[in-house]
Amino acid sequence: MATPVRVAIIGTGFSGIAAAVELQRKGIDDFVMFEKAPGLGGTWFYNRYPGAEVDLESHIYSFSYERYDWSRTHVGWQELLGYLNYVAAKHGLIEHMRFNEAVEDVTWSDEKRQYTIKTSSGEDHGPFTAVISAVGFLNIPLIPPFARGDHDFEGAICHTSRWIEGLDMAGKKVGVVGTGSSAVQIVTEAEKVASEVKIFQLEPNWILPKNAREFTATERRLNRFAPVYWYRRLRLYFDYDKRQFFAGHARANGRPNRMRYAQSLAFLQSELGSHPDLLEMATPKFAFEGRRTVLSDTYYKALKSPHVTLVPHGVKGLTKQGAIDANGDEHDLDIIVLATGFDAANYLGNFEVHGEGGADLHEQWAGEPDALLGMMVPNFPNFFIMYGPNTNSVPLVSFYQSQAKFAAGLIAKLRDKSLTRVRVRERAYAMYNEWLQDQLAKTVWADTSNYFRAKSGKGKIVSQWPLGATPYLVATKVARRLGTRAD
Repeated sequence: MATPVRVAIIGTGFSGIAAAVELQRKGIDDFVMFEKAPGLGGTWFYNRYPGAEVDLESHIYSFSYERYDWSRTHVGWQELLGYLNYVAAKHGLIEHMRFNEAVEDVTWSDEKRQYTIKTSSGEDHGPFTAVISAVGFLNIPLIPPFARGDHDFEGAICHTSRWIEGLDMAGKKVGVVGTGSSAVQIVTEAEKVASEVKIFQLEPNWILPKNAREFTATERRLNRFAPVYWYRRLRLYFDYDKRQFFAGHARANGRPNRMRYAQSLAFLQSELGSHPDLLEMATPKFAFEGRRTVLSDTYYKALKSPHVTLVPHGVKGLTKQGAIDANGDEHDLDIIVLATGFDAANYLGNFEVHGEGGADLHEQWAGEPDALLGMMVPNFPNFFIMYGPNTNSVPLVSFYQSQAKFAAGLIAKLRDKSLTRVRVRERAYAMYNEWLQDQLAKTVWADTSNYFRAKSGKGKIVSQWPLGATPYLVATKVARRLGTRAD
């Protein structure tokens, strides 16, 4: 006879929704979704800055089982948030969600073989058979030293992921700190309306054209036909898989890497070749793909605007009227936007996790997180991590769906066989991570300072998956059978 199971899901973004849908497909309806924000969406709830949009094509940055009438090839945060609300409502997930409820601690009981969860409200949520963390790894804003604590600046200052509601850049002097993906998007919008824009650059990034555009009315009509929609989605899926075959995109001698590098260099020279000063400042010194490659059709054009200045220095301090750069020059500003990214290597950094024998997950990781396929860690039974260590790759949603199936399948096994605990096999865990780090050592990521690497120890690459989605999908099916054990 089957034993009932109860599941906690932490997060209500893409990965949390994927986990909930797969639990439902396994006939598991007793689950609670905890969300620290006042609404669902995860990344797309918090990233509301002007110009915020996805880097992946809409057809592939969506669930394989839920089509949508996308307006653009790459949509903005509003449309993505609308999509997630649509999916959640269709699958009856909103009634499972607990908003404004930040998880603070997850603790396993060896005696009861259950988890308890402590949240910000202090409410007793009862025991859980299993816990699925769906908080991702780009969720703790990285705030530079000059902006921490008290400061003298009298204007508005915010991180891109914590945009101040109603903040208007029109007619203002705007400073953007950083040159990554969020920075180039907000620079484009600021250039349209601000009186002056200053970009504080530590280092430039490699950029490729995004080729983003509105779908025509005819395209949207065609996209409403399932065969057309699925064809476009599958074509994008296999294009990404082909690019990442044998990590060709991340190896300096890989054909995809060489081809995309040549395309990026040609794009840079065609856009800024007539501005030698900008061309020099905007040319990266690190290997192509060594850091996250930025996609933008408009950033280089914005750099050429007469009221946009590229400052080849970071910010070291603030004054009442603006910022002081590393060269000691002062800049008058009304708004400072911190496009400084996230504390990416700090997986699950917003809460504590305690497993068998009181094991502390963060102490066990010691600053270098790892897991079997990013999802399971020794000493933490019935605990699954979505978008965990070394699973950052594209297309992201395909990875989320594979991980959700992995977790839901094992939780259903506990129910169906009246078991209480599923654990990762330590030998499989060790062998997998040894293979993984060997593969990653051959990539350009290993030779570049980037957010893919841990800040402690030997700077191990902790975020990246070297191959495509299909090898990962196959690996999750194998690992579910051979990499875990239940009792």
